Amino acid sequence: MRKIVIGALLSLLMLDTSLSPTYAMGSGNKYVDAQTGLSYQIWQPGSTGDLILNSFKLLSCGAKKEKWLAATYGEQRSVQFLETDAAVQCSNPGLGVKVATATINGAKATIVAFCDPANSKQWKNCKTSDIHNYGGYAMWKTKATKLLHATSIEVLVSGLTYADLLKISRGMKPIAASAGSIISK
Repeated sequence: MRKIVIGALLSLLMLDTSLSPTYAMGSGNKYVDAQTGLSYQIWQPGSTGDLILNSFKLLSCGAKKEKWLAATYGEQRSVQFLETDAAVQCSNPGLGVKVATATINGAKATIVAFCDPANSKQWKNCKTSDIHNYGGYAMWKTKATKLLHATSIEVLVSGLTYADLLKISRGMKPIAASAGSIISK
């Protein structure tokens, strides 16, 4: 009798675990795993060239807010991907000069170069080519899907060009929604 009860309890425990949002965790793809349980769309880079993943974290955005994603590839030359629910501001990319706008996957993106505000000449003359020397970022918001909230995406580069920034940003692809990441209506 005891074996039957223990067996039944283990079966219920396994069933409960298989239905939980964390079931997809351990898929082997950090972006897919991150999408599980989040109500906003996670986007994954299509290519980062020769830059290797150094850090991948889901960070706190404060009480009662969903975590936000921060992934870093490379070291001296690097690219960072920061993603959060578009209705929430979790990260601060830093002070820079808006040097362009661009269309990234159908969305209007702001392009910023990290020129030095203490150097008035550099600040005044800051342009897209300065992204290679000082770094910069692209920032845009995606549209909500039927199942997921819109996403705010920042792609920050260091030691890469404006063209690299656009290529990496435009290469991002959305992760498919799972049962654990459906918006409750």
